[in-house]
Amino acid sequence: MNDYTYTEVYKDKNILAVQKNHGVYVIPDRENTVTPLIDILRHDYGEVYVTHRLDAGTGGLMVFARNKYAHRHISMQFEKSAVTKYYIAVTTGFIYPQTLMLPIAKSNHGKYSINFKSGKNAVTSFYNLSSSSKGSLILASPKTGRTHQIRVHLKALKAPLYQDFLYHQKTNDKKLTLQCFCMGIYNPENEKLIYFKSNITKFMLKYINLLELSEKSVYQYNYESE
Repeated sequence: MNDYTYTEVYKDKNILAVQKNHGVYVIPDRENTVTPLIDILRHDYGEVYVTHRLDAGTGGLMVFARNKYAHRHISMQFEKSAVTKYYIAVTTGFIYPQTLMLPIAKSNHGKYSINFKSGKNAVTSFYNLSSSSKGSLILASPKTGRTHQIRVHLKALKAPLYQDFLYHQKTNDKKLTLQCFCMGIYNPENEKLIYFKSNITKFMLKYINLLELSEKSVYQYNYESE
């Protein structure tokens, strides 16, 4: 098993928080050709349950439950949008600080799009961390959990992810310049809000440096202000 598939961030009797690499499937893919992260975690930790989703191409934080009670508790937080989530995104364009409210619906060929007739409510707050003439480093905080929400909203703002095979330029590399960097959940043990933070992945750092953006800006933001 690949030792670099994930890194442990936090562990107690209820919660397992890890940072996964870009390109790692959380659950089996359709062809069942790769070993998913959940199987690796169960091999390493025993009883582990998936509480939320993260695209294979997206790197960063994921929170898993270590028993059935915690699974129900944490899953319900995600279902009710009670979890605080911050993603960092390397994009092709500049975005002014704003909260975007545009409904999203399934389109075709695995894509999603803005659709005011059949789309479901989708809300994302965006903040500009760093910009250059080549692109931007954006902080995205989704308030709802629609599939491809950040990617679709960025495209609507004409600032798609720098690397995104569906919503920007086609590429055989399915990794995305998107990372879940910080997450806040209520601990099932005591109902206290607990924050988990990751490190910028090597994949993201490559593009941050390529576009001459500020790595420090990611760590300087006050994520626990909400």
